[in-house]
Amino acid sequence: MIIGNLVTLRPVIASDLPIMRRWFDDPETMAFWAIPRPFVTADLFESDLGDRFSRFDLAGYFSILDPSGTPVGRIDYEDIDEKNGSASLGVLIGEPSARSRGYGPDAIVALLRHLYLDRNLHRVDLTVLTWNERAIRAYRKVGFVEEGVHRDHRYADGVYFDELRMSMLRRDFEDRYR
Repeated sequence: MIIGNLVTLRPVIASDLPIMRRWFDDPETMAFWAIPRPFVTADLFESDLGDRFSRFDLAGYFSILDPSGTPVGRIDYEDIDEKNGSASLGVLIGEPSARSRGYGPDAIVALLRHLYLDRNLHRVDLTVLTWNERAIRAYRKVGFVEEGVHRDHRYADGVYFDELRMSMLRRDFEDRYR
């Protein structure tokens, strides 16, 4: 488990899958990721997540637990590149009532601490849809910087969306959080 100031991160467990499925079935929640409708069948959803969760050496998938221990979101890192010391981060606060409470930024800082200090990474990046100002503000607040825009990079429900790529280097994290 990884402990933040507000949240706890623990590896995803089987009982989290129905909760995550509810989040992924919610069109409003998935709009933040430009996931096309319909998503995937329950069998494919569980199979995909089960496969992802079995590759913990190359990626990490965590449930974000609020102070009461209730799952309110998911955070993960993927694409570990040991040679270059890099990974990509993704975060989703799935419970609408848990948004704008600081859980996302706290989870990100906790996971970054693990990635930089325990996994000895040098760089972590993420992408966010350019219209998602709330997420962009949160990422800036944590210390991510903008690197560029991938134009028309996501296609969902007949519309192309731009994605903003952001990153943080270990030295930037250490300057801010040590």
